[in-house]
Amino acid sequence: MTGKTLQIYLPEGTPSGIRIAELTTRIVQAIAIPRTKLEHFFTRSEADHIATYFLFGGDDSDSKQIAYIGQTEDLKARLKSHDAKKDFWTTAVVLISRTHSFTQAHIKWLEWHSIAQATEANRYRLDNGNAGSEPFATEPMKADLQEIFETGSLLLESLGYPIFKPLVEKQSAGVPEEEKELWYLEGPAVKATGLFTSDGFIVLKGSLARAEFTPSAAASPFAKKRDRMVEEGILAEAGESYEYQEDFNFNSPSGAAAVTLARHSNGWADWKDKSGRTLDQVKRQPSQ
Repeated sequence: MTGKTLQIYLPEGTPSGIRIAELTTRIVQAIAIPRTKLEHFFTRSEADHIATYFLFGGDDSDSKQIAYIGQTEDLKARLKSHDAKKDFWTTAVVLISRTHSFTQAHIKWLEWHSIAQATEANRYRLDNGNAGSEPFATEPMKADLQEIFETGSLLLESLGYPIFKPLVEKQSAGVPEEEKELWYLEGPAVKATGLFTSDGFIVLKGSLARAEFTPSAAASPFAKKRDRMVEEGILAEAGESYEYQEDFNFNSPSGAAAVTLARHSNGWADWKDKSGRTLDQVKRQPSQ
């Protein structure tokens, strides 16, 4: 993969405010707007563009972070409407063309493709319905749209929202198990396998989690998160255990271990490789 030059401009001089990301050779911009900064954004010229947009939010008790994907020819009105009617989101990210070259056909196709790709990646719980049927686009336009989408995807990930990135990369799906760096967790009614990644810790589909939380952890945020995972079908009953129905990403090894073991846990000590070494020994301690 060739190198790219990414520019992120901070109009307020702080990364906690509005952030405008772009590749220097492309016309697409991704603008991250904290909900508290909407009125400031509305004073900027970018608010007059038509756009495909994303709303992101959720809290620690949610099984996954939540996202909504839409498109609009009146960005100010649409974001004001979502501010009044949708509670979950904390940040909006809008994709626009610096040259005002997006048309209604562009943003409708990008919305459709974004919903389809986000559904397939399954990183976020979408607040949308299904993607529907593909909007019409000519073959040359579709080629341009694919390039625009790829740029937008890279910009979203650079801003901290990898909504289209699969938890387990497709190219690793056929890699023999012995060539993957797998981590294991075992305990009463627990037999789990995971992957440590730059995005967190992934517990793999088919892993078994203990069904009943210990009394000391029964009211913890991890227990509430696990309840949500059961409600949403991410975990399903399997005797004295719950079985993971899909690969699932946690923010940390300890979060993954606590939900799976149904107790408080230091995941850096509890997840071990096939040789019995802890995650901490392999990843955080200097080599001896």
